[in-house]
Amino acid sequence: MRFFPNHTNPLPQIVELKSAVSENREDPATFDLQVELGIFQDEITIDRATISVSLKQASLSMDLQGLEVVEKSKLGIDHTPSKLTMKATSESTIQTSVERTRAFEAIVSGELTPLTQGLKGSGSRSGKEINAAVATLKENRETQVDFYPVKAVGNDTWRITDAAGANLDRTFLHYEKLCGLRMKATKPNRVATSLSVHAPQKHINAEIIRDGRGALMSRVGVNKEKVIRILVAKGLHEATSQIEYDGLVTFSVSTTEYEG
Repeated sequence: MRFFPNHTNPLPQIVELKSAVSENREDPATFDLQVELGIFQDEITIDRATISVSLKQASLSMDLQGLEVVEKSKLGIDHTPSKLTMKATSESTIQTSVERTRAFEAIVSGELTPLTQGLKGSGSRSGKEINAAVATLKENRETQVDFYPVKAVGNDTWRITDAAGANLDRTFLHYEKLCGLRMKATKPNRVATSLSVHAPQKHINAEIIRDGRGALMSRVGVNKEKVIRILVAKGLHEATSQIEYDGLVTFSVSTTEYEG
C-alpha cells in the first residue's frame, strides 16, 4: 500500500514543491502528508529578456480525492483562545504646587515621588518660584503575537508570507507534516492528493535586468513594468496549467496517488 508522487516544477529556482504521503506509525488508519516547499528570488529568461522574479506572497492549496483531513492536524493553525490577555494602559495624574525645577525634573523623569512630596521641605525657602505642575504617567504592557510563515486559512489553503513583509526567499517547509489524512467512510474509486503553489499577478515582482542584446537596463517605466508582469505571469502559467490565464499564476504542482 503506497502513495506514488509526481512533481511538476518547471521553474524550481523560483518555486519548488514536493509532497509525500506515508502511513502514520502511531495510528495505521491514518496517513501523514509531508511537504517540501521552497520559494526563492531568481532570474528567468522570457522573449530574450532576463527578468528578476520574486513573490511577495503565495498560497499552497490542497485538493483531496477519497481522503479527508484528520481533525486538529493542520499545520499553521492560528487559533484564537477563549480567553485573551489584552494590552493594558494605566494612567496616573497628580497636581500639586512645587518648585519649578522640581516639577520639571519630575515630569521629564516620569517619577511621581517628587510631586507627591508637594511642598514638603520647600515652604520655608524664600525666593523659590512656586508653580502648579501636572504630570500624567502611563504604563504600557506588551503582548506577544505569534507569526505563522505558513498559515492555514480557509478552503484547505495555506498562506505563505514573510514576517518582515519582505519578498519570499527561503525554504518554508522541509518535509514537515502539513496535515493528517484518512480514507473516507465510503469506498472511493480514486485516492489521491494534489498540492499547488500559486499567486495572483499583484504579488509577483518582476524587473528587466538585461535586454535581448545583454545590455543592462537601468529604468523600467510603470506601464512597461505592468507588461513585464503579465509576460512573466503568462509564461509561468503556461508552463504549469492548460486552462486560460486569469491573473492567477500556478508555479508548481505535486500529486500523490494511492495504489492498494
